Amino acid sequence: MRIERIRVARVPMQLVSPLRTSDGAHQSRTAVLVEITDASGVIGWGENVAPAGVAYVGEHADASYEAMTDVLIPELVQHELSVGDMFADRWWGIAGHHFAKHALESALWDIHARRQGMSLAQVLGGVETEIEVGVVVGMHDTIDDVVAEVMQRVDEGYARVKIKISPGHDAVVLAAVRDAVGPEFALQADANGSYGADDLNLLCSLDQFALQFIEQPFAADDLDSHAELLHRSATSVCLDESVNTMSQLLLALDSGACDVVNIKPSRVGGIRNAIAMHDVLVEREIDAWVGGMLETGIGRASCLALASMPGFTLT
Repeated sequence: MRIERIRVARVPMQLVSPLRTSDGAHQSRTAVLVEITDASGVIGWGENVAPAGVAYVGEHADASYEAMTDVLIPELVQHELSVGDMFADRWWGIAGHHFAKHALESALWDIHARRQGMSLAQVLGGVETEIEVGVVVGMHDTIDDVVAEVMQRVDEGYARVKIKISPGHDAVVLAAVRDAVGPEFALQADANGSYGADDLNLLCSLDQFALQFIEQPFAADDLDSHAELLHRSATSVCLDESVNTMSQLLLALDSGACDVVNIKPSRVGGIRNAIAMHDVLVEREIDAWVGGMLETGIGRASCLALASMPGFTLT
């Protein structure tokens, strides 16, 4: 396909409720929306969800926006494009910028699906027609506040809840939440890499809460500690920030560092990369799910389509 026009808009947005994690509080974000029109007039949409402030996997909003508008778009409009070939490492020698690449590639996938008169899920070979949705509950000043938000989310119909944890905000919080939701509810914990190898015994003790998994307990490059925890604990270990490229995924799997992977298409550089990772995880019989980055409905739509694929067993 050939591109006729690309428009980019920044839209300030306020979160319905603040989200506190181990790396700070998030109360607002600026949505960066991308509209691409192809030569035949078909329009597709994408979203750049690189976070403001602290860089996530080495990228943040301002630099990602500049890379998208000043580097990637001028290159993109010069080429005949095929979404099937748009791996993140094949952008004409332009390395990195995963969030920006994902935004542009998502819009192109949208066009590709519309031109065929199909949904994106159908184009991707999705098999699920309904996706159970989970939600993240961040840190609060009191345990009672955490429990109150969890129960609110359960009442709203969320199928699973992921609790943000960090040193000093873990076992007591999870105990209260588990007691409130009961033994069968799908409960997860996400540490955002806030623990060290000295915390292995503590993390193993979280087995008592029957978590679906603990996500990214250690630093992204500390695969050894993740592997040790998986070996010693009865709880599954999920990787997020450790897995941004195919080579990192293969290294993590070969190291025995996880038995669950969170695939965020923005983090891994786009839908095409996410599909390739999905296929590897299916082959290795590793559970996976599609995570999000506080997207608007535009970004969530592509995540939802991806989540319909058969290998996303925990989505």
